[in-house]
Amino acid sequence: MRIGVHWLFVLLLAAAAGSGYYIEALILVGSLAAHEIAHLIVAWVLGIGVEELFLTPFGGMARMDSVLETDPQAETSVALAGPFQSFFLAALVHFLAGDQLWDQRLVRLAFDINVNLAFFNLIPALPLDGGRALRGLLAQRWGYRRVTGWMAWLGRFCGTMMAGTALVLLLRTGRFYATPLVGGLFLFLGAGQEVEAAIYRSYRQFLRKRERMVQRRIMPGGQLVAVTGTRLREVLEHLSDRRYHLILVVDADMRPIGTLHEAELMDAFTELGPLATVEQILER
Repeated sequence: MRIGVHWLFVLLLAAAAGSGYYIEALILVGSLAAHEIAHLIVAWVLGIGVEELFLTPFGGMARMDSVLETDPQAETSVALAGPFQSFFLAALVHFLAGDQLWDQRLVRLAFDINVNLAFFNLIPALPLDGGRALRGLLAQRWGYRRVTGWMAWLGRFCGTMMAGTALVLLLRTGRFYATPLVGGLFLFLGAGQEVEAAIYRSYRQFLRKRERMVQRRIMPGGQLVAVTGTRLREVLEHLSDRRYHLILVVDADMRPIGTLHEAELMDAFTELGPLATVEQILER
């Protein structure tokens, strides 16, 4: 598993430590770690591999094994584990309120961090846990990659609204709200990364499909029709993990001009990229 850390997270910890807020920084790191460990434990129990864990000030982004495309319900369980853990820690800290053995300022800080971490991550938009959980539920009916597009669009919308609201308040009141501004930008950019990741999962999906074809020797087939001008990334969104497809390419008058198979699509993905059109692939 690859582990990455966002530069803003490092900057925040450095600023806290440089200002003498060592314990506060430790509480933040501990809360984020507990949140992410909950994701990893549930993924491990369900037998799902984690490809990458990327830590940010608003939580971690775990890129799971693409097996989630064939079992999207598991993603819901993994996604909700983090907010549940944060709520659990917030409830645990709440019992310490009023106890003179503990610094009540730090108790309040730990409570606020975990509550905000849970609620922020439950926003139903990618790349947050709420978006992943909702994707797991909706993908069972409408497909993983299609729902990824919907949730990513919602992520961009929510991110734009958050950042826009922070800027409007700054212009009107002169008060700077860093959390919605930075969180909105993080949400907007992270949503775009989810779309790109979904495209490349299609390539890995084909590689696994080829292995299953060799093992089973027989697989159900299907056919798609694509009009000239259709880009490869659009075709990949409609491929099924359980079928081998032939793609009939037609012109604007619906006249067939050629046929593509999945192996040609994957070769074109490597050589031309996901923005190549179906007629460009036919001309290779």
